[in-house]
Amino acid sequence: MTLQYPLKLSHSRQPGFDNFLANGNEEALHSLLKLLGTVDSTAPLYLWGAPGCGKSHLLLAACQQMTQQALNAIYLSLKDIQQLSPLMLGELQQYELVCIDDVENVCTHKEWEEALFHLYNAISQQQHKLVIAANSSPGDLPTTLPDLASRLMWGVSYHLLQLDDADKQQLLIQMADEKGMQLSEAASRYLINRYSRDIIKLSKLIDKLDHDSLSRQQRLTIPFLRQSIA
Repeated sequence: MTLQYPLKLSHSRQPGFDNFLANGNEEALHSLLKLLGTVDSTAPLYLWGAPGCGKSHLLLAACQQMTQQALNAIYLSLKDIQQLSPLMLGELQQYELVCIDDVENVCTHKEWEEALFHLYNAISQQQHKLVIAANSSPGDLPTTLPDLASRLMWGVSYHLLQLDDADKQQLLIQMADEKGMQLSEAASRYLINRYSRDIIKLSKLIDKLDHDSLSRQQRLTIPFLRQSIA
């Protein structure tokens, strides 16, 4: 078969509240929206859970909403702190919303823990908003700085639950639709049963299928999926 180069570029999925599947996490979503929408609501919000539960999506969606309201917001992932400096945390207090992801990666790193502690204090003093995300509850993070451990317990924390298989099918169909593709329930069920139940892997697969379907000018039928993921 002669492959055709895609005539359009694939659009990356833009995380927003409108495309967040909140099934099981409605209370956390409500609290985040309340934090963003209330002037005097500045208590930090802590979201935690396993990879793929939607933490990063919510943090990015929060920044997007604040930006749309002409407010200053910033998202920072601490997934690879070797490429970053703890000094940069001192510059974030100027933002009206600060969203920090993958906080577990700074634990046991003294300079990073101290910088995060001071950022908590600075944001509180300026009455700005802070949202933190990590892979475990604030009490279970292996922090070595007692003051930081205390700050992490400020505000409210929510454990984000993973989607069940039916919800993952719904999310796959939604992600495909956002890229202009039609994915049937049968096809989405096939991907979950035969490829992966990991949301991060499935999201990357949708990007690949978008490219492959454009290149080959084919719809997302099960025979096409079988060939594409082989």
